[in-house]
Amino acid sequence: MSEDQGYDGTEVASDGDDRLSAFWQAARGHVGFGKMETIVGGAPLDVVPPPSFSYGEGTEADAAVAEILAGSRTTGSSPRTDYDELPRVGDLAIVLDSAGEPRALIRTTDVADTGDTVTETYELVYPTTGPTPAVD
Repeated sequence: MSEDQGYDGTEVASDGDDRLSAFWQAARGHVGFGKMETIVGGAPLDVVPPPSFSYGEGTEADAAVAEILAGSRTTGSSPRTDYDELPRVGDLAIVLDSAGEPRALIRTTDVADTGDTVTETYELVYPTTGPTPAVD
């Protein structure tokens, strides 16, 4: 899956999108990236938003986002041919709704390559309830 395609191959917003950057700035504390790392030269991952995608279009994408935010959707599957590189445990991604708005930051917890299909298990990282953990 390339960075500008969804699991179903739909084109999604680029990493340069201001909405993705703003969402990433709000979410990055939940994965342990803080302001000091940027000032002293932290890893590029703390500055550049992770790849983004949507689960389809229209009501399909919105329903998937609602399920992810509710915690009832924690896996996704797609054909092996959709991937340039397989996802890895610890990978982050931003899930978009049907309007292309960033709604959820997820982290891969397991990847199963069953030949023709890749199944990725993930956890919701942001938004969550409660305060952002201190990292600085």
